[in-house]
Amino acid sequence: MILAVSVPPLVSALAVLLIAAAAMSYLCTRMGLVPIVGFVVAGAIVGPHALGLVSDPDLIEQTAEIGVIFLLFGIGLELSADRLRQLGSLLLGGGALQVALTTALVAGACLAFGVDWRNGVFTGWLVALSSTAIVLKLLSGRGETNSPVGEVSVAFLIFQDLAVVMMVLLLPMLAPGGTGGAGEVLGAVVKSAVVIGFVLAGTRWFIPKALDRVAETSTDEVFLLSIAAFALIVAYLASALGLTDSLGAFIAGLVISSSRHRERALRYVTPFQMLFSAVFFASIGMLLDVGFVVHHWVLVIVLAVGAILLKTVGVGAAARVFRRPWTVVAASALLLAQVGEFSFVLEQSARPLGLSPAGVGADGSQAFIATAVLLFVLTPALDEAGRRVAARVARRGGVESQAESPEPAT
Repeated sequence: MILAVSVPPLVSALAVLLIAAAAMSYLCTRMGLVPIVGFVVAGAIVGPHALGLVSDPDLIEQTAEIGVIFLLFGIGLELSADRLRQLGSLLLGGGALQVALTTALVAGACLAFGVDWRNGVFTGWLVALSSTAIVLKLLSGRGETNSPVGEVSVAFLIFQDLAVVMMVLLLPMLAPGGTGGAGEVLGAVVKSAVVIGFVLAGTRWFIPKALDRVAETSTDEVFLLSIAAFALIVAYLASALGLTDSLGAFIAGLVISSSRHRERALRYVTPFQMLFSAVFFASIGMLLDVGFVVHHWVLVIVLAVGAILLKTVGVGAAARVFRRPWTVVAASALLLAQVGEFSFVLEQSARPLGLSPAGVGADGSQAFIATAVLLFVLTPALDEAGRRVAARVARRGGVESQAESPEPAT
């Protein structure tokens, strides 16, 4: 037969998802919002809790997994190993302090409301992470990735992305009934470091040499396919060794970004990164139960405000400890006040283990998803508010010089 009897479910799901994402991102752009907000809203509209145009949970999970792999590959490609070394102590020390402070603040708030410490710490992990995709999109759009605010934001974001690996490894020990003392925690840390080092060293030797051969002897199409293949190979290798496939894709991006083919790879991959970004954030929107939001909108607003306050304190305190000026502290703290895309990955990984946001099961998961989506929508406004506060601090106190102001460079 020439004509298919029916459209494959994955094809129809992606078609609906991308059409809705294109329409909503256009509307959001016209309203001055980042396109990612449109992706999330589109997913919520076509998802199983609204119109139900995409209702298969397995398809949703598959699209999200594909999206996050290539999303992190693109992020790694935009960075470089040299850039990571330049961030140095701010990345390792400042990032670790930010995650620890935010986790402690959120866990303390949960304990005050009677949540057990395990779910309190888990909730703290969810809030401690910020959205690499949204923040880098805002910074790169203004050319501020290498600015003082960009330096703090990128350092903290990279550490958070790496910390997710340890969080996933520690989830079974944190789960109710889980066991694991300091020795097992240390073992997980050592295992993670060894595997990351092995993958990074092996791919750093192999991928640049292979890319040299491909670039010299092949067409643009083969070069693009080779880059995608490297991302998936390293993602699979990392997954087989006990890490997340998304971290493997991130490592592949870092390795390619350190080669002489970085600019060419970026030119080819950027359009596809946008596509998979749309798929990933739309898949997040599909998890949102609109009915839950309608009936619990006051709770969602209260949780969003609480998350902003605690996250701002955690990020700001960590930045200030590392001697960043108050203008940079204010701007970066509010810019990172949302939760991250990996928070969803972490939350879904914890469900089978009996962990949930604030320890209240499915309702906690829906409250978390609704709060996270609201924070995504508010991120541009929070970014602008942080810049205004920073400018006011600079004018009023004269503590920082004009060069330290987070205003865009001309």
